[in-house]
Amino acid sequence: MGYSFEDFLEDVREDIKNGASHERIYKKYGGIMLYVPQKPTNYRDKVIEEFNGYNYAQLSRKYNLAESSVRRIIRESKQD
Repeated sequence: MGYSFEDFLEDVREDIKNGASHERIYKKYGGIMLYVPQKPTNYRDKVIEEFNGYNYAQLSRKYNLAESSVRRIIRESKQD
């Protein structure tokens, strides 16, 4: 069985609780990339409705999405 997200959080929590220094935390966990997706909302329809052909960056900022996510939403809407 692999190392779950919950296991990771528990390890970090324990290290902090036990007074691990910043240096120890950096050495142990440095370089780990973590992606936490947003709670799903109905932004998809809003992005499609507000898209004008050029405003990828504006919509990505407005809805706190990566520009690539906005492009994917638009691309998928055209395939529907």
